[in-house]
Amino acid sequence: MKVMKIKRLSCIILLLAMLSLCACGPETAMETGPVPVDSFSGKVIDTRMFADRRYYDGQPAALPAKVRAVIVPHAQVALGMSAGAIAALAQYNPKTVVLLGPNHRAIAPRIATTYAAFNTFDGLVLPREDLVRALESRGLAGVNDALFEEEHSVGAVIPIVARYLPGARLVPLIFQKSARLDGAKKAIAGACDFSDPDTVIVASIDFSHGLTSREEHGRRAKMLEYIRDFNAAAVLGLDSTYLDAPALLSALLRLLEENGVRGVELIDESNIAELAGYEVPDATGFMTIVFYEQP
Repeated sequence: MKVMKIKRLSCIILLLAMLSLCACGPETAMETGPVPVDSFSGKVIDTRMFADRRYYDGQPAALPAKVRAVIVPHAQVALGMSAGAIAALAQYNPKTVVLLGPNHRAIAPRIATTYAAFNTFDGLVLPREDLVRALESRGLAGVNDALFEEEHSVGAVIPIVARYLPGARLVPLIFQKSARLDGAKKAIAGACDFSDPDTVIVASIDFSHGLTSREEHGRRAKMLEYIRDFNAAAVLGLDSTYLDAPALLSALLRLLEENGVRGVELIDESNIAELAGYEVPDATGFMTIVFYEQP
């Protein structure tokens, strides 16, 4: 009789342990890494069409302390640069990534977001639905899932977030060139709490377009000067020979400066011709730049 009681007690303890593991499993997976597609009941956008796996490998760059925002490229040929910068952010273990990019199709709304999750080679990246809902309810951004299905400025970068920042939640925002500076500032501020060390901004921006490599070098140097000076007014008036997202970058520079983030460091730079090893008619320029709090 005593043996039967011990066996029964052992079975109860084992059952309770199994129930505990089942209860904790999904929550743990959500916090520590990308989750499977069938675990999300909303819309899922597939990002695997934007580039294959080999473009998402990168060696972590050396970053200064207290990085609050980074600029990375989204052109396929330069995704290794993006991977190096984003991989380095893993040391901060960010819980929220505010991903900003241009709206290349220029279809309304001027500033758009989505509640969708994004499927990647390394699993599902989930949205920060509370922040997306706040942006929508305050009229700071319109929800348009279809725009994000084809927008490579975010679609090409999200798989890097999944690979190197597993478990981070996403707030995606894309901006038309016609977006107003004040509206862009309010949208970014609505998505990002600058006092929260667990939040990082990733601005997906390609620079000078339609120029030879030599011409691109000149534009890149001038662009870097504007960024280091936080010259938002100058950036807002630039065309695509300088960058593809003037309103986005101008608003970001203003917000960083207003929140006391004045450290700027160029991590890497190149253009298509330099990466390819031969001259091309359109040597689009790329830079990875970090913004950090100075001591």
